[in-house]
Amino acid sequence: MEDITSGKLSLIIDGKCSNKNIVIDNFSSLKSSNKSSITFFADRKLINDLKKTKAKIVILKQEDVDLHNGDSIVVDDPYLAFAKVANFFLKTNTFEPFIHSNVNLGENTNISKDCYIGPFNSIGDKSIIRKNVFISSNVSIGSNVIIDEGTKLHPNVTIGNDVVIGKNCEIFSNASIGNEGFGYTQDLDNLWNKMPQIGSVIIYNNVDIGSNTTIDRGTIDNTIIGSGVKIDNQVQVGHNCFIDENTIIAGCVGIAGSTQIGKNCKIGGAAMILGHLKINDNITISPGTMITKSLNKSDKKYTAIMPFMEHKDWLKLAIKLKEKRK
Repeated sequence: MEDITSGKLSLIIDGKCSNKNIVIDNFSSLKSSNKSSITFFADRKLINDLKKTKAKIVILKQEDVDLHNGDSIVVDDPYLAFAKVANFFLKTNTFEPFIHSNVNLGENTNISKDCYIGPFNSIGDKSIIRKNVFISSNVSIGSNVIIDEGTKLHPNVTIGNDVVIGKNCEIFSNASIGNEGFGYTQDLDNLWNKMPQIGSVIIYNNVDIGSNTTIDRGTIDNTIIGSGVKIDNQVQVGHNCFIDENTIIAGCVGIAGSTQIGKNCKIGGAAMILGHLKINDNITISPGTMITKSLNKSDKKYTAIMPFMEHKDWLKLAIKLKEKRK
C-alpha cells in the first residue's frame, strides 16, 4: 500500500503544510496521539494537550501556528479538516468481497461480486445489490429492493419491500426502513380501520441513518429522504414525509406523516413536528421544540414547546419571566 504523506493529506483538506514528506499511518486526539499520527487543534482550552501531544503533525488555524513547536497543516476550519482526514483513513480500510454461505437469497436476485454479505442475512426476490456494498449480519432485506454502490448496512437492519437506497449511505444497527406506517381511519362504530401502506421509501445518496431509527413507507406515494441527509439514533419519520437534501436531525426527533422539510435544516434532539406541515429551507428547530404549524420563512430559528416562536422572541420572553421572579 502506498504511504500516506502529510503532503497528500494537505491536498485533501486544502491546507498549507510545513513538511509534505511526513508519513502518517493513523489519526488521533491530541492526548492519544503517537509518533506516526495526525491530530487537530481547534480549541485553546486544550493548549496543554497541544503542548504535550506526540502527534507527528497537527491540523490548526493560522493564528495558532505559534502555539505548536512541531509540524502543522494550516486550514480555516481544523475540525472539518480533521473529519475529512479521518474519513480518508477509514475508506482506505476496504473489505474483501465475500458472501457467507449462511445467507438466505431469494429468487432472481442480482448481487455484485464485489460485495461483502455476512452471515444470517436474508435478501428477498428480485433485489439488486450493487458493487462495494457492505452488509453486516442479521440484516433483513425485502423483495425488489435496490441498494446502490458503497452503501453499508450494520447488524440487525430491516429493509422493507421496494425500498431504494442510494450510493454511499450508512444505516446503523436496528434501523427499520420501509415497514408499514401508522395509518388508521375511524368508522361510525368508533372502530379503527387500517389504511393500506403500499408506497415505499426512496433514500438518495450520502445519507446516514442512526441506530433504532424508523422510516415508514408511504401510504400510496413514497417517503423520500434527500441526498446528504443525516439522521441520528431513535428518530421516527412517518409515512409520506419528504426530507430535502443536507438536512440534519438529532436523536429522538418525531416527525409525523406527510410533513415536508426543506434543504439545509437543523432539527435539535427530541423536537416534535406534527403531520402535514411544511418546513422551509434553512430552518433551525431547537431541542425539545414542538412545531404545530408550517414554517414558511427561510433562515429562521424556532424555540419552545407551546407555543413555539422565533428564537429571538423566546429569548426576550425568557428574560421577562426571569425578571418577574426577582
